[in-house]
Amino acid sequence: MFGTMHSICNEDYFFTTQMKQAFEATQKLFLEIDLSDPTMIAQYQQHVMLTDGKQLRDYFSSEAEYNDFAEQIKNKLGIDASMFQQFKPFFLISMIAMKSFTCENQSSYEMNLIELAKKNKIEIAGLESSHAQLQIFDQMNNQDIKDMLLESLQQIDEDQTEFKTMITHYKNQDIDALYNLISSSPEFKGHEKELISGRNIQWMNTLLYEMKNTPCFVAVGAGHLAGEQGVLNLLTDKGYTVEAVK
Repeated sequence: MFGTMHSICNEDYFFTTQMKQAFEATQKLFLEIDLSDPTMIAQYQQHVMLTDGKQLRDYFSSEAEYNDFAEQIKNKLGIDASMFQQFKPFFLISMIAMKSFTCENQSSYEMNLIELAKKNKIEIAGLESSHAQLQIFDQMNNQDIKDMLLESLQQIDEDQTEFKTMITHYKNQDIDALYNLISSSPEFKGHEKELISGRNIQWMNTLLYEMKNTPCFVAVGAGHLAGEQGVLNLLTDKGYTVEAVK
Protein backbone atom coordinates (compact mmCIF):
# COMPACT_ATOMS: atom_id res chain seq x y z
CA MET A 1 0.00 0.00 0.00
CA PHE A 2 1.53 3.28 -1.12
CA GLY A 3 0.11 6.75 -0.51
CA THR A 4 0.60 9.19 -3.37
CA MET A 5 0.39 12.91 -3.85
CA HIS A 6 -1.32 13.31 -7.20
CA SER A 7 0.97 16.28 -7.91
CA ILE A 8 4.09 17.28 -6.01
CA CYS A 9 6.97 19.67 -6.62
CA ASN A 10 10.03 17.97 -8.08
CA GLU A 11 12.18 18.92 -5.11
CA ASP A 12 9.74 17.23 -2.71
CA TYR A 13 9.34 14.02 -4.70
CA PHE A 14 10.91 10.93 -3.17
CA PHE A 15 10.76 7.18 -3.77
CA THR A 16 13.13 5.23 -1.54
CA THR A 17 15.14 2.13 -2.35
CA GLN A 18 12.89 0.11 -0.04
CA MET A 19 9.79 1.38 -1.85
CA LYS A 20 11.31 0.47 -5.22
CA GLN A 21 12.21 -3.01 -3.95
CA ALA A 22 8.66 -3.50 -2.67
CA PHE A 23 7.32 -2.39 -6.05
CA GLU A 24 9.57 -4.76 -7.98
CA ALA A 25 8.47 -7.68 -5.79
CA THR A 26 4.87 -7.34 -7.05
CA GLN A 27 3.09 -8.41 -10.21
CA LYS A 28 0.22 -5.94 -10.46
CA LEU A 29 -0.08 -2.18 -9.94
CA PHE A 30 -3.42 -0.82 -8.75
CA LEU A 31 -4.16 2.90 -9.05
CA GLU A 32 -7.39 4.75 -8.21
CA ILE A 33 -8.02 4.80 -11.96
CA ASP A 34 -5.90 3.23 -14.67
CA LEU A 35 -4.32 6.30 -16.24
CA SER A 36 -2.47 4.09 -18.73
CA ASP A 37 -5.77 3.06 -20.34
CA PRO A 38 -6.72 5.39 -23.23
CA THR A 39 -10.39 4.48 -22.78
CA MET A 40 -10.28 5.86 -19.23
CA ILE A 41 -8.88 9.15 -20.50
CA ALA A 42 -11.56 9.30 -23.19
CA GLN A 43 -14.21 8.47 -20.59
CA TYR A 44 -13.00 11.30 -18.37
CA GLN A 45 -13.05 13.76 -21.25
CA GLN A 46 -16.60 12.69 -22.06
CA HIS A 47 -17.99 12.84 -18.53
CA VAL A 48 -16.21 15.99 -17.38
CA MET A 49 -18.54 18.04 -19.56
CA LEU A 50 -21.90 19.31 -18.30
CA THR A 51 -25.00 18.01 -20.06
CA ASP A 52 -28.55 19.15 -20.87
CA GLY A 53 -27.46 22.72 -21.46
CA LYS A 54 -26.33 23.25 -17.86
CA GLN A 55 -23.53 25.76 -17.27
CA LEU A 56 -21.22 26.76 -14.45
CA ARG A 57 -23.24 29.89 -13.78
CA ASP A 58 -26.31 27.71 -13.03
CA TYR A 59 -24.72 26.58 -9.75
CA PHE A 60 -25.08 30.12 -8.40
CA SER A 61 -28.33 31.53 -7.05
CA SER A 62 -28.15 34.72 -9.09
CA GLU A 63 -26.26 36.30 -11.97
CA ALA A 64 -24.80 38.82 -9.53
CA GLU A 65 -23.43 36.07 -7.31
CA TYR A 66 -21.86 34.31 -10.30
CA ASN A 67 -20.37 37.58 -11.60
CA ASP A 68 -18.82 38.24 -8.18
CA PHE A 69 -17.27 34.75 -8.22
CA ALA A 70 -16.01 35.23 -11.78
CA GLU A 71 -14.44 38.58 -10.88
CA GLN A 72 -12.70 37.13 -7.82
CA ILE A 73 -11.29 34.16 -9.69
CA LYS A 74 -10.04 36.48 -12.44
CA ASN A 75 -8.39 38.91 -10.00
CA LYS A 76 -6.89 36.29 -7.67
CA LEU A 77 -5.84 33.60 -10.11
CA GLY A 78 -6.07 35.03 -13.61
CA ILE A 79 -8.67 32.38 -14.53
CA ASP A 80 -11.46 33.32 -16.93
CA ALA A 81 -14.59 31.58 -15.61
CA SER A 82 -16.24 31.84 -19.03
CA MET A 83 -13.75 29.24 -20.30
CA PHE A 84 -15.22 26.71 -17.86
CA GLN A 85 -18.95 27.19 -18.50
CA GLN A 86 -19.38 23.74 -20.07
CA PHE A 87 -17.13 21.87 -17.61
CA LYS A 88 -18.32 20.24 -14.41
CA PRO A 89 -17.25 22.39 -11.42
CA PHE A 90 -14.89 19.66 -10.17
CA PHE A 91 -12.60 20.52 -13.08
CA LEU A 92 -12.43 24.17 -12.04
CA ILE A 93 -11.91 23.21 -8.38
CA SER A 94 -8.92 21.13 -9.50
CA MET A 95 -7.55 24.09 -11.44
CA ILE A 96 -7.88 26.33 -8.37
CA ALA A 97 -6.10 23.71 -6.25
CA MET A 98 -3.21 23.65 -8.72
CA LYS A 99 -2.62 27.31 -7.93
CA SER A 100 -1.46 26.21 -4.45
CA PHE A 101 1.78 25.08 -6.07
CA THR A 102 4.62 27.55 -5.66
CA CYS A 103 6.93 25.59 -8.00
CA GLU A 104 7.01 25.46 -11.78
CA ASN A 105 8.09 21.84 -12.17
CA GLN A 106 5.93 19.09 -10.72
CA SER A 107 5.92 15.30 -10.68
CA SER A 108 3.13 12.73 -10.64
CA TYR A 109 3.57 9.56 -8.60
CA GLU A 110 0.89 7.86 -10.66
CA MET A 111 2.55 8.56 -14.01
CA ASN A 112 6.00 7.62 -12.69
CA LEU A 113 4.64 4.34 -11.30
CA ILE A 114 2.98 3.59 -14.64
CA GLU A 115 6.30 4.07 -16.42
CA LEU A 116 8.04 1.85 -13.85
CA ALA A 117 5.33 -0.80 -14.24
CA LYS A 118 5.72 -0.81 -18.02
CA LYS A 119 9.49 -1.10 -17.67
CA ASN A 120 9.14 -4.07 -15.31
CA LYS A 121 6.24 -5.61 -17.29
CA ILE A 122 3.90 -5.28 -14.30
CA GLU A 123 0.16 -5.33 -15.05
CA ILE A 124 -1.71 -2.08 -14.40
CA ALA A 125 -5.32 -1.82 -13.21
CA GLY A 126 -7.72 0.69 -11.67
CA LEU A 127 -9.84 0.42 -8.53
CA GLU A 128 -12.58 2.56 -10.06
CA SER A 129 -13.44 4.24 -13.35
CA SER A 130 -13.01 7.94 -14.10
CA HIS A 131 -16.77 8.05 -14.56
CA ALA A 132 -17.27 6.71 -11.02
CA GLN A 133 -14.98 9.42 -9.66
CA LEU A 134 -16.91 12.17 -11.41
CA GLN A 135 -20.26 10.71 -10.32
CA ILE A 136 -19.34 11.51 -6.73
CA PHE A 137 -19.70 15.18 -7.59
CA ASP A 138 -22.71 14.60 -9.84
CA GLN A 139 -24.62 13.31 -6.81
CA MET A 140 -23.99 16.47 -4.78
CA ASN A 141 -26.57 19.23 -4.87
CA ASN A 142 -25.95 22.66 -6.40
CA GLN A 143 -25.51 24.32 -3.00
CA ASP A 144 -22.78 21.90 -1.94
CA ILE A 145 -20.97 22.35 -5.26
CA LYS A 146 -21.23 26.12 -5.04
CA ASP A 147 -19.90 26.04 -1.46
CA MET A 148 -16.92 23.95 -2.60
CA LEU A 149 -16.19 26.43 -5.39
CA LEU A 150 -16.38 29.43 -3.06
CA GLU A 151 -14.38 27.75 -0.30
CA SER A 152 -11.64 26.65 -2.69
CA LEU A 153 -11.35 30.26 -3.91
CA GLN A 154 -11.55 31.86 -0.47
CA GLN A 155 -8.97 29.44 0.91
CA ILE A 156 -6.38 29.96 -1.83
CA ASP A 157 -3.99 31.93 0.40
CA GLU A 158 -4.51 29.57 3.33
CA ASP A 159 -4.22 26.61 0.95
CA GLN A 160 -0.65 27.54 0.07
CA THR A 161 0.29 27.37 3.76
CA GLU A 162 -1.80 24.22 4.23
CA PHE A 163 -0.19 22.63 1.20
CA LYS A 164 3.28 23.21 2.63
CA THR A 165 2.16 21.58 5.89
CA MET A 166 0.70 18.68 3.91
CA ILE A 167 4.00 18.16 2.08
CA THR A 168 5.88 18.20 5.40
CA HIS A 169 3.59 15.48 6.77
CA TYR A 170 3.95 13.53 3.54
CA LYS A 171 7.75 13.63 3.55
CA ASN A 172 7.71 12.63 7.22
CA GLN A 173 5.38 9.76 6.23
CA ASP A 174 3.00 10.85 9.00
CA ILE A 175 -0.20 9.45 7.50
CA ASP A 176 -2.35 10.21 10.56
CA ALA A 177 -1.47 13.92 10.50
CA LEU A 178 -1.96 13.94 6.74
CA TYR A 179 -5.41 12.33 7.00
CA ASN A 180 -6.51 14.76 9.74
CA LEU A 181 -5.38 17.74 7.66
CA ILE A 182 -7.10 16.57 4.47
CA SER A 183 -10.35 15.42 6.06
CA SER A 184 -10.77 18.70 7.98
CA SER A 185 -10.09 20.97 4.99
CA PRO A 186 -13.09 23.06 3.84
CA GLU A 187 -13.26 21.23 0.49
CA PHE A 188 -13.60 17.83 2.18
CA LYS A 189 -15.47 18.75 5.37
CA GLY A 190 -18.96 17.28 5.28
CA HIS A 191 -18.09 15.07 2.31
CA GLU A 192 -15.54 12.71 3.88
CA LYS A 193 -17.73 9.67 3.32
CA GLU A 194 -18.28 10.34 -0.40
CA LEU A 195 -14.72 11.43 -1.14
CA ILE A 196 -12.66 9.16 1.12
CA SER A 197 -14.09 6.43 3.36
CA GLY A 198 -16.93 5.30 1.08
CA ARG A 199 -14.48 4.76 -1.76
CA ASN A 200 -12.07 2.91 0.55
CA ILE A 201 -14.79 0.42 1.43
CA GLN A 202 -15.68 -0.12 -2.22
CA TRP A 203 -12.03 -0.70 -3.12
CA MET A 204 -11.78 -3.50 -0.56
CA ASN A 205 -13.98 -5.79 -2.64
CA THR A 206 -11.47 -5.70 -5.47
CA LEU A 207 -8.33 -5.75 -3.32
CA LEU A 208 -9.32 -8.64 -1.07
CA TYR A 209 -9.97 -10.77 -4.14
CA GLU A 210 -6.88 -9.74 -6.10
CA MET A 211 -4.42 -9.89 -3.20
CA LYS A 212 -5.23 -13.54 -2.55
CA ASN A 213 -3.86 -14.52 -5.94
CA THR A 214 -1.36 -11.84 -6.98
CA PRO A 215 1.28 -9.74 -5.17
CA CYS A 216 -0.07 -6.21 -5.63
CA PHE A 217 1.34 -2.71 -5.30
CA VAL A 218 -1.59 -0.41 -4.49
CA ALA A 219 -1.00 3.32 -4.99
CA VAL A 220 -3.84 5.64 -3.92
CA GLY A 221 -4.00 9.16 -2.55
CA ALA A 222 -2.22 9.28 0.81
CA GLY A 223 -5.37 10.60 2.49
CA HIS A 224 -6.97 7.20 1.95
CA LEU A 225 -4.47 5.29 4.11
CA ALA A 226 -5.18 6.40 7.68
CA GLY A 227 -8.39 6.90 9.67
CA GLU A 228 -10.87 4.47 11.17
CA GLN A 229 -12.05 3.51 7.69
CA GLY A 230 -8.73 4.05 5.98
CA VAL A 231 -7.49 1.24 3.74
CA LEU A 232 -4.82 0.17 6.24
CA ASN A 233 -7.31 -0.22 9.06
CA LEU A 234 -9.80 -1.97 6.77
CA LEU A 235 -7.10 -4.47 5.81
CA THR A 236 -6.20 -5.01 9.47
CA ASP A 237 -9.87 -5.68 10.24
CA LYS A 238 -9.80 -8.40 7.58
CA GLY A 239 -6.87 -10.15 9.27
CA TYR A 240 -3.99 -8.69 7.28
CA THR A 241 -0.75 -7.69 9.00
CA VAL A 242 0.23 -4.14 8.03
CA GLU A 243 3.85 -3.07 8.45
CA ALA A 244 5.46 0.24 7.45
CA VAL A 245 8.12 0.18 4.73
CA LYS A 246 10.28 3.28 4.98
